[in-house]
Amino acid sequence: METELKTSFTPIKDRGNEVSWVRHRDIHLLTVGRYTYTSDQRFEAKHTPHTDEWTLRIRYAQKKDSGIYECQISTTPPVGIPVYLTIVDLTSL
Repeated sequence: METELKTSFTPIKDRGNEVSWVRHRDIHLLTVGRYTYTSDQRFEAKHTPHTDEWTLRIRYAQKKDSGIYECQISTTPPVGIPVYLTIVDLTSL
């Protein structure tokens, strides 16, 4: 199973800035561009070519993955879009 968090940065198209994904609970830099910085290989950044759409893919998402993730663009100051993720354990319902 995969979970995907999608964002779009339409107003800042073609400025040559990097897009990063950060997990808020531990201020962990997960990805920059399409490069993954975390050792947890379940995380992967995807970019749809010729668009401003950026996606953080989490494979085998777990309840501990719930929280706030932020997609940031490397402007000064950084611009970010927070995404709230809640993983529900269906076996407990």
